[in-house]
Amino acid sequence: METTEGSPALRISSPVLILGGPSPARNELTQRLRGMDVKVLQAASAAEAAQLRAEEAPSLLVLDARLARRVPQLEDVVDDLRSGRDETAVLAWFDADAPQEDILALCRPIDDHMAGAIAVEESVRRLHFLTGRLPEQRDGERLIVGDLEMDTTQRTVTRAGRDIDLSDTEFRLLRLLMRHARTVLPKSQILQEVWEYEFAGQANIVELYISYVRKKIEADSPRMIHTVRGAGYVLRPARGTETGAESADSAPEDGG
Repeated sequence: METTEGSPALRISSPVLILGGPSPARNELTQRLRGMDVKVLQAASAAEAAQLRAEEAPSLLVLDARLARRVPQLEDVVDDLRSGRDETAVLAWFDADAPQEDILALCRPIDDHMAGAIAVEESVRRLHFLTGRLPEQRDGERLIVGDLEMDTTQRTVTRAGRDIDLSDTEFRLLRLLMRHARTVLPKSQILQEVWEYEFAGQANIVELYISYVRKKIEADSPRMIHTVRGAGYVLRPARGTETGAESADSAPEDGG
């Protein structure tokens, strides 16, 4: 398998789908991936991408988010492309001058993004990180904190018997919190373990995803994710749901 020095090899058997119009970055990334024996699919529209997804079942999607200027409700397009395929990971490309609110609006269904001049080597590196997050490469385990349960093999989450649908990034974040339940995790550790590198200029990405997960697991239920001022975040079982081992500790918090 051919690789450029400094570029990790993508060890995946399913194709990579690139959604976006013709561009030098798309052409260069396509050439680089094919040189690494990775099958690359190209789509210029959401309809083409949906058809290729149905036929080829790609595990990685590279999205030229500049397409958002021509396709309304791009977030819905991404959600539709990923529906029923939790293992599909999405890397998005943004213009350098993309408004911050546009990036944050699309962050929820997207696992990673780049802005500005698109460096193909960096794109390959990020795709390599995303391949390590695909479910078939994870060891299965069952996590239980109070009435919150996660099966990492089946990729299911329930609270008090209620099914909870999470995006891939939300799932990784909650899994980290559950693995370290009752332990305060600093933002820097969450960034490193969930995203695997620092989000330059995106200091509020942790808060953003914490809010997403909170809304889903705490809807009509007592709070479990607590903000510890100046320290980070901690997941604890809600009162009344603890086992004997879970009820012993607490940490000072700001009530958020």
